Parts: sequence; structure tokens; C-alpha cells
Amino acid sequence: MQLADQSTSFAGQGSAPACAHCGLPVPSSRRPSAFCCRGCEAVWGILHEQGLERFYDFGGGRGYPVGLAPEPAGREWLEEIERSGDVGGGQCRVVVDVQGIHCAACVWVMQQLWRRRDGALQCRINPALGQAELTYRPGRLSLGRFFDDVERLGYRIAPASKAARRADTGLLLRMGVCIALAMNAMMFAASEYFGLSARDGQPFLLFRGMSAVLATLAVLVGGPVFFAAAWAGLRRRVLHLDLPIALGIALAYLGSALAWATGRGDAYFDTVTIFVALMLVGRYLQQRALARNREFLLADDGLAHVRLRRVNGDALDLVPVESVATGDVLLLTPGDLLPVRGRLLDDSASLSLDWINGESEPRAFAVGDSVPAGAFHAGRRPCRVQALATARESGLPALLQQSTSDRDDLRLHGRFWQWWNRGYVAGVLLLASLAGAIWLAFDPARAVGVAVAVLVVTCPCAIGIATPLAFELATAALRRRGVLVCSSAVLEKVRFVRKVVFDKTGTVSWGRLRAEVEVPPPDDLVDVVLAMAASSNHPVSRAIVDRLAEGRRVPLLAGAQVEELPGDGVEMRCDGHTYRLGRAGFASGEVGRAGECVFAADGEVRARFLAHEDLRAGFAHEVRRLQASGREVFLLSGDRQARVDCAASELGIAPGHARGEMSPEGKAAFVRSLDVDDTMMIGDGLNDAPAFAAAFVAGTPALDRPVLPARADFCYAGGRPDAVGEVIDLGERYHRTVHTNLALGLGYNVVVVALACAGKMSPVLCAILMPISSLALIAHTTWRLRRNVLPS
Repeated sequence: MQLADQSTSFAGQGSAPACAHCGLPVPSSRRPSAFCCRGCEAVWGILHEQGLERFYDFGGGRGYPVGLAPEPAGREWLEEIERSGDVGGGQCRVVVDVQGIHCAACVWVMQQLWRRRDGALQCRINPALGQAELTYRPGRLSLGRFFDDVERLGYRIAPASKAARRADTGLLLRMGVCIALAMNAMMFAASEYFGLSARDGQPFLLFRGMSAVLATLAVLVGGPVFFAAAWAGLRRRVLHLDLPIALGIALAYLGSALAWATGRGDAYFDTVTIFVALMLVGRYLQQRALARNREFLLADDGLAHVRLRRVNGDALDLVPVESVATGDVLLLTPGDLLPVRGRLLDDSASLSLDWINGESEPRAFAVGDSVPAGAFHAGRRPCRVQALATARESGLPALLQQSTSDRDDLRLHGRFWQWWNRGYVAGVLLLASLAGAIWLAFDPARAVGVAVAVLVVTCPCAIGIATPLAFELATAALRRRGVLVCSSAVLEKVRFVRKVVFDKTGTVSWGRLRAEVEVPPPDDLVDVVLAMAASSNHPVSRAIVDRLAEGRRVPLLAGAQVEELPGDGVEMRCDGHTYRLGRAGFASGEVGRAGECVFAADGEVRARFLAHEDLRAGFAHEVRRLQASGREVFLLSGDRQARVDCAASELGIAPGHARGEMSPEGKAAFVRSLDVDDTMMIGDGLNDAPAFAAAFVAGTPALDRPVLPARADFCYAGGRPDAVGEVIDLGERYHRTVHTNLALGLGYNVVVVALACAGKMSPVLCAILMPISSLALIAHTTWRLRRNVLPS
């Protein structure tokens, strides 16, 4: 069932006022503010303060909420690229990757910020690659301050990475060589079409020999792309889409070579050469679509976005993982990822290895046990682990970069494409064999030629050319809407989706709570509150730490015993006192309010906090659209059930479909219990990675963290609430276009196979019909998708 009309205006949803920056409706929790989130408010203020209001005249910001107020990132790499960018004459030229450029307004605002700086010479921005080339005078311009200003507007900057483009360049070179070979093969073949034959002696042999040489080169240069993929599929016992293409190339070439060598039958060298070139064009279109989307993401190993608690004497420091050295003592709170290989220092701990080896049940570890990097803390009490190696020595980058992005797995092939490939390959081989056998009985001299003609004319152009073109057009349409496709299979898979599972914190909400202090804790208990909150990974605890710390160090209280009770809060016993931080009923026995967090010492309330959570604008409308299309929507979170129920009620999700207090492995188990190859998981944190692996389709809004985008089928920018609907809708339209192409291709093959079996298919006719059929499918695909999904 297709989703409702995609043209619905966000600003027109209900009576909610539109955000002054992005145009999405302002949630009720933020009214009477004119902004849907703190990030939009901060960016709007910067633009007006800098006199850059024309950003909105160019269409900037529309449909792209910012979320949390952007903060500049660390740039340890800046000094190195400035040093390597020195071009002499007091000038420096650097190239950086920029994430978040999606329209002309983005390019304009970055160029305006650059031109206003003393010492700025040139700024070239390539929005297609997400790159900026900056030329300046280093003695007069601070590049770091310019990057700070850009990142405060919500963009992200990193050193330029060429790794993703090298693989694309290799395919481009193969395609270019094979196109040149095909053009020359057509010239040599034209002589035969205009009457040159074996009766002409040496000229005919020369031209036929040159055609054979060009076809051989084309198969050697372009064939391995398809042969390797087909062989890899066969080794996994999967009939890959490249199998019919590889068979067509190999059998047509071998049949032509046999006909040329024996002097019996027709040779189709020019057709083989053209076929290889056209198939490479299709493959390049598909890979370019994925490469362009992945280049939008900043290329790093994900380490910069992992933080952990390091014990520093009697205090806890929140530090980046790369600063952890061998011998450091780390404190893991429930739900934390262990980023290094370590040794457990406490008596016991329960750790999940689901992300590492798929083991769903947590494993018990005893004091002194070695714990692998990538384990999740699945227990209820914080535990201490001593680092035995750094993150890179522990193999964490490889774990973070384990990509499930090309998730065209067996479950997908078990559906339509497996049936199509089996039927197509078996049918072509059977027809060619049958035609050859029949002609062998009546006219043995023509048997091989007829069999080869059947193999040549049954061109899988719908698979090799039209399908990649449809993929390119559909992904380009999504990219313009801020949705990046990272998997070659996702547009085929999303049409099977009947259940959509959203993580709450960071996906339908902005990921961080705001804590208001209603009753401040006494001065002598502030350290106790901070120590308890820092020992928990709960969003409310993090909000309290953010609110109370304000530059002070988080203490680690000696001898304190801390335990987290899911759904209630944190309890700590220290110096004969019992402290509780959590819901009112747990901390003091009184009836609390929604969002209230109470701190009590020995049962006496000593502080009160009120936590606020802002849902992303427009999500309620998106949930209604998904439900109206016949899909079930679920909400999962590690947060308290009461808070999850509140968010579900605001979004219109049924109470039975909202689950709180879930661990990472609990989310994965829930997804596995739902999924019958029809479940989509949308999440934004490392703790969603096991659920991603369990889901049929996975998506993330976490563009600024490359860990999940590398493991997702698609990701989207700016927290767009309509991204899931966009992908599903485009998948439906892509599916209709591709299957129409397959039907047209099948009709073409029925006609030409009948002619080939009758012995009427000459090399001239093959050379004419095969490219015409390909061009016709390309024209149909372009017309169909431009009419359906692209702006006129």
C-alpha cells in the first residue's frame, strides 16, 4: 500500500505554529517559543547576528531541524593539514570534507562567512562531493575559528578522504576503456553490415580479426566485474543478479570465438563488446549513486564520537576513547560499551557480546576475567575495568566499521530476485540448448550459430542497465530530500516493510533531556548527587550531570555501593547512609509528577528535578501516515515505561506498542520476535546496533556519527520526520518501474528468441536490436521516474 501524498506541508500540520528556522511545527512542549528545538533557535540567532538572513531567501533550513545546539568539534588534525597545504608565497590551500551541504543556501552561507575574513583568498565548494577547497594566508586567517563558525550552524568538517572515490575510479576506467572498444568494434563490424564477406578474402579476415581482438579486450577488462560477483554468489549458493550477465558475456564470446575459429556459424564479437560496455554503464550508475551518498558522510572510524568514564583518583573524567591508555581504570555504567580490551576489577559483571558474535544472552564475568572490546554492560551495577590495550590495539575501529550497508542478503534474494534469476538463467540455457539440439538434427552447420544467437539476443538489459538507472534516479530524488541510501537493496526491501520500530531517545526525540532544578541539593550533598547521576547511563541522570556539573569535576566516592534499578532509579550506600535518585515513589515513597526526579537521603527528600523531553517536530504526522498505509508502528527505549508511554501517547502509538526499560540486547530480541523479513528499525545510538543487525531494514538520523550510517540501509539529515515515508514511497515507485521494465524486457526476449530459434537472427539484426532495446528501456525508466518522483 502506498503512503499518503508526500506533498503535505509540514507547516500546515494542524494549527501548530511553524518554526522560524526550519518551518516544521513547533511541539507543544516548546510553545510559546518560535522554534521547534534549541538548535534551530541557536542557528537562527547566529544568522541574524551575522547579518546572513538571506540564507532563508535561498531556501536554507526548510525541512531540516537542527536539534541540539551545535558545538564545534575537536580538530587535532588541523595543524597537519595546514602544514601539508603550504603552496608557497605565503599561501595555504586545504581540502576538507563538509557534511550537511544540501542546497544552494548552504553553499552561499559558507562562502559569505569565508569572504568576511581577513586573509581569505578563495573558497570552492563542491556540494555533490561534500568538499570545500580553501585558499588563504595563514598568517592573517585562523582556519580553526572559521571552522568553529561553520560548525555552529550545524555543519560538520573533517579532513578530506579519497578512499571512497578510488574504487569508483577503477570502475570508471574500465567503463571508459570498454566504451572506446565498443565504438571501434562497431566501426569494424559496419563493413560486414554493408556487404564485406568471406569472399573478399584478406580485408574480411583483417576486420573480423580486429573485432575478435576488441571483444577479447572488452571481456578481459570489463568481464571480471561480473564474473567475480557471479562466482562469489555461487560460492554462497546464491544466484546473484550478475550471474545471467556473466553467462551472457562468457557464452556469447566463446560461441563467437568457436564460430570464428571453425568458420561455421555467425560471430557476434561487436555485440559482445557493446554488451560489456552497456553492462558496465549500468554498474557504474548504481555504484555512483551509493558512492555519492556515502561521500555525504564524514569519513572516520567512529572513535571520535565514543566517550567513556575514566577513574582519575577520587573523580570521574568523561574522556574520548582515543585518550585511554593501557592501565587506565574505566567505570562502565549499565548500557555502556566497553571500547577497549580490559580486565574486570570488580567481583562480577554481566556483559553482552551480541554486537561481537551475535550471542544474545549476557555472559557472567568474574574478577580478573578478560573482557573483549565491544561488549555491552548488561548488569544493574556499575563495574570497573582496567584497560589492557588502547582502542586501536583492541580492534575497536574494525568493529565500528563492520558494515551491513550492502544488506542485499539471502532474505532479499529469497524473494523475487532469486526466483527471477533462477528462471532467467535456466530458461536461457534451456532454450539455447534446445535450439542447438533441434538444428543439430536438421542442419548441423548452423546449430552452434543458432545457440549463440539465442544467448546473445536474450539481453538482460532490464537488470544490467535499466534497473541501475532507476536506482540512480530514485536515490538522487531522495538525496535532494535529505535521505541518503547506503544499500543497493534497500529500495527493493522497503516495499515488504509492515512494521516500523522507532528508538525513542535521539530518534523521535532530540536525544538529550533538559533538567530544571526545582529544589537544589544542599551544598554538602551536591557531590553525592553528581556521583550517583554519573554512575548511570540514563538520560535523566545525564541531564542532571549537565545541569549540576557546570565545569566542576564529577567525584568518585570511595567505598560507595551503587546499584541501578530499572524503572526506579539509582541507589547508593555510603558511610552508613542510603541515598536514592529517581522517581518519587522509589526515592521517598510519595506520589510524584510526570518527569519529576527526586533525590532523597535516608528517605528524606533533599532535592527535586524536573526533566523535559522535546520530541522532534512532525513525527506525530509521520506516525499517522505510516499507520494509515497499513503499517504497525512501535516505540522502544531504555527510558522509564511512564516516559515512553507519554511519548507514545503524543505520537499516536498504541500503548501495547511502546516498550520501555529495554537494554540493547532486549531491543534486538524484540525486533527478532517481530521480524519475518518485514521490520524496519530506526535508531541513532551504538546501543541500537544489535537491533539493526536483527532488522530486515535499518535507518538512522545519526549523520554526525559514522558508526550507524555504515551499518544502516539509509540515513537522513536534519532529523527529517518524513524520511521513513519518503524511502517507503520511493521504494514502491522504484519497484513498479523495475517490474515494468522486466515485463517489457521479457516481451522483447520472447520475440527475438523466436526469431533466433527459427534461424532468422543474423549478427546484423542482433547488433541493431540489442542496443535499441537497451535505449528503449533507458528511455522508459527515465520517463517513468522523472514523471513520478523528480521535479519537472
